[in-house]
Amino acid sequence: MSAPDAKIICAEEVNQPRWLVLLLSWLFPGYGFFVYGLRRRAVLLFVVIEGIFLVGSLLRGGVLLPEFRWGHEGFNIVSLLTFFTQMFNGAAALVSLLPELFRAKWGVFPYDESYSWADLGTFYTLVAGGLNYFVLMSTYDHFYGKKREGAFGLASEKDGSE
Repeated sequence: MSAPDAKIICAEEVNQPRWLVLLLSWLFPGYGFFVYGLRRRAVLLFVVIEGIFLVGSLLRGGVLLPEFRWGHEGFNIVSLLTFFTQMFNGAAALVSLLPELFRAKWGVFPYDESYSWADLGTFYTLVAGGLNYFVLMSTYDHFYGKKREGAFGLASEKDGSE
């Protein structure tokens, strides 16, 4: 997916702490790949994931706070899982939550339950959140986890090879 001449940067060469790279990768899909030199992949991931979220928002779907009180009639596990998955959209999910957090009638991505396509739009925001979760885990795995050894030609410490 990346150009053959693209220089992949090793984790030790990046001047940012691991937690910051992962936090910014959550907020902005593809950021981790961008920092480590896979810029085309990063831009593609950002455009696809944020595009899906934007389509969901244009269909008037959004991220809604679920009911967290156990005994409340609105409480259910599906709403909680949907919320946590949608929150993997990072900055877009936080912006989408602003009207609900501040009880405002305005919003950048307003949710309109009466709109006929709102459920489909909310599903799109759910898919975008799930995709960003996988991108975030891939970022960790490629640059800090097990795939790092193969990507950078590092020898495994278990087998003692050089």
